[in-house]
Amino acid sequence: MMRLGLPKGRLLEGVLGRLERAGVSFQFDSDRHYKPASSDPAISAKLFKARAIPQLLALGNIDLGFTGLDLVAEAGYEQITDLLDLELNRVELVVAVARAERDLLKSPPRRPVVIATEYEQLAARWAMEHQLAHIAIQTHGSTEAYLPEDADIIFDCTETGATLAANDLVIIDRLMVSTTHLFANKLALESNPAVARFAARLERS
Repeated sequence: MMRLGLPKGRLLEGVLGRLERAGVSFQFDSDRHYKPASSDPAISAKLFKARAIPQLLALGNIDLGFTGLDLVAEAGYEQITDLLDLELNRVELVVAVARAERDLLKSPPRRPVVIATEYEQLAARWAMEHQLAHIAIQTHGSTEAYLPEDADIIFDCTETGATLAANDLVIIDRLMVSTTHLFANKLALESNPAVARFAARLERS
C-alpha cells in the first residue's frame, strides 16, 4: 500500500485531473472528507495543506505527495526526492518593494530591513546573500498588504504580477519559478518499487 498526500486548495483540481489521466481516481464523500476512496486498491490517499506535505514526506508519514516546488525549497528537507514536474500552477517567487524604494538594494537603510513573507528560510538566505541585516515577519497570506507601512520588502509568489502592480510595487529580484511536483520520501522510493512505477505511470499520462 502506497500512502499518497493530496494537496488541499488550488493545487487539488489539477492534480486530480492528472491522476485521472493516469487511470487513478478518488471519491470524496463531502467537501470535509480528508480520506477519499481510491480506484486503485494499492493506493491510500489523504488530503493535507500543501505546505504540510514536505514535512509529512520527510517524516515518512506518506510515501508520495503533491506540492509546490517553492514549499519544498523553503522546507529544505534532505529526505525528499523530486520525481516529476506536473507543470501545473506556475508561480514565480519574487522580491518586491514599494516603487519609491526601488533602489533599496543599492542604498539600504542603516537599520535591519523588515521582510514580510511566508518563506522565512528562503528570505533569510536571500538577505544574507545581499548582506542585509533583517527581521522577517510571517504573513500567513496577503503579503502585499504589508508594504510600505509595515515592511520594507515582501518576499512572495506571484502568478502574473498584476496584484503587485495594482499596489504600486516593483520587483527587484526573481528567485525561482515553482510548479506542482510529485515528491517521494527517499526511503520509500528505495524500498518500494511501486513508488517509481507510479511516477512513471503519471509521467506517461
